[in-house]
Amino acid sequence: MFIKTRSDLREALKVQKIAQATFANQYYLDEVDKNAADDESDPLGKHLDRFKKLLAKNDMNDRSPEHLSAYINYFNRAYKTNGIFTQADRHAAWELFVEIDTRVATIGLENGIELAALRSIYQLFELHRDIAKRHGPNCRSYYHITQEYFDHYIRPFSSKWHNELKDDNNDQFRKELIDLQVEIRSLKSSLEEIIK
Repeated sequence: MFIKTRSDLREALKVQKIAQATFANQYYLDEVDKNAADDESDPLGKHLDRFKKLLAKNDMNDRSPEHLSAYINYFNRAYKTNGIFTQADRHAAWELFVEIDTRVATIGLENGIELAALRSIYQLFELHRDIAKRHGPNCRSYYHITQEYFDHYIRPFSSKWHNELKDDNNDQFRKELIDLQVEIRSLKSSLEEIIK
């Protein structure tokens, strides 16, 4: 489950057995002041009091949800567990999902042109790199999942046909493209799991 609300955050801390004080202190040290533990004015204690009051509110009656968003973002980045993806993972997955869903990568070639189809498959590499760079290190899960498909299926296909495909009407290319499309549809399913 991806953390979106105050009640989600409370529940996630409970499920993962993270004390509110531990979470609040780590957030403050990581995001606000790494030297706060040495400060005699006790900024960690004051922050903990504010955090507990914020968590105690009801989501429905909250007039300023933006106060909680920094904590939710931090939790999604720092405390994700198996099956939970960061917001950056989700955005990156959605971008690549749209690209492969609208290309020959998952749609039958029918009467299309093989050289154009190969070019479209090859362009996925640049798109994948750009998406991963734009969303940065917080989309690490997205990157590892998709990179596996690129390395094992898409790269061997495009490398082979980059040199061998000289003109259109190549039955072997079409046959191997159909096999590749099966794998890319599997990638599309993996991306859907991240997006949820």
